[in-house]
Amino acid sequence: MHPSQLLQDYGYYAVFFAGLLEGETILLLGSYAVHQGYLKMLPLIACGASAAFLSDQFYFFLGRRKGAQVLARHPALERRAARAFAFVQRRPIATVLLMRFAWGLRIVFPVALGMSPMRPAVYVPLSAAASVLWAAVVCYGGVAVSGALHRLFGSLRPYEHWLIVGAALVGLVVAIRHLRMA
Repeated sequence: MHPSQLLQDYGYYAVFFAGLLEGETILLLGSYAVHQGYLKMLPLIACGASAAFLSDQFYFFLGRRKGAQVLARHPALERRAARAFAFVQRRPIATVLLMRFAWGLRIVFPVALGMSPMRPAVYVPLSAAASVLWAAVVCYGGVAVSGALHRLFGSLRPYEHWLIVGAALVGLVVAIRHLRMA
């Protein structure tokens, strides 16, 4: 089976499952696939937003139930959490809406919010809206970047499989790094 057919058949699943660990890289790859006509924009945004939402819920409720234990076990995370707690206390709603854009703090913010007095009834719908907003911004931005690269370099189709493998490897390295820090 040709890789482009695999992408059309399983691309949304790949975006969802990989998006549970690492978001931007996989959504940018998906955006390139949209630009090339392999995938459609709205299902891509839905898969990316769903994965982001679920991972945020996991970390929020982890913070709610075991936040102090997690921070005690991971000193690097605890140092970043101090900054996150200060921001969460000053601007809890803004934190939920913007935390998907805070690269490097995406695990810390939901954990901190889970440890805060914010009720799940407030967090969950805000997190859903933030996940959709984030996925739409990344996807539309990725399509724009794909279009600019196409105009600048011409067709990338002869190289797209190598580009996809390279970007997937970068995404894997970033995901492993996130998991080690968590």
